[in-house]
Amino acid sequence: MTRIPTAVRAVRVILFLVVPVSGTVALRFAVAGATVRSGAFGELVMGLLFLEALPFAVLAVMSLVVALKIAKGGNGVRLGAVVAGWLVITAGVVGALAHHRAWSAGALLGAVLLFLATGPDTRDWFDTPRL
Repeated sequence: MTRIPTAVRAVRVILFLVVPVSGTVALRFAVAGATVRSGAFGELVMGLLFLEALPFAVLAVMSLVVALKIAKGGNGVRLGAVVAGWLVITAGVVGALAHHRAWSAGALLGAVLLFLATGPDTRDWFDTPRL
């Protein structure tokens, strides 16, 4: 069995870092939605908070699945890593604009993930057929 290149291992580590961060953000939004008091706009705010938690939960699950499948390779796994990178960039930029500039660290992490997932070493690793 061939050795996983450093760039691919870095993609895997970043994806494993995205899982708890996205899960925590999803959980925070879900808890905030569950604790909203009902009132004139209570149900609307609750629904919006749960809706805001959904993409983070999906990102956490997708990142975990892609990270676990990296060793097997395949273009679908690389595509999943690229999509995760774009989602992390988007969430970081939107979070930095809407909430706090600390979210821009997520955008930077997503850019590194995207850069590594589209690099030549990574492309070669995922294009190589496995037995």
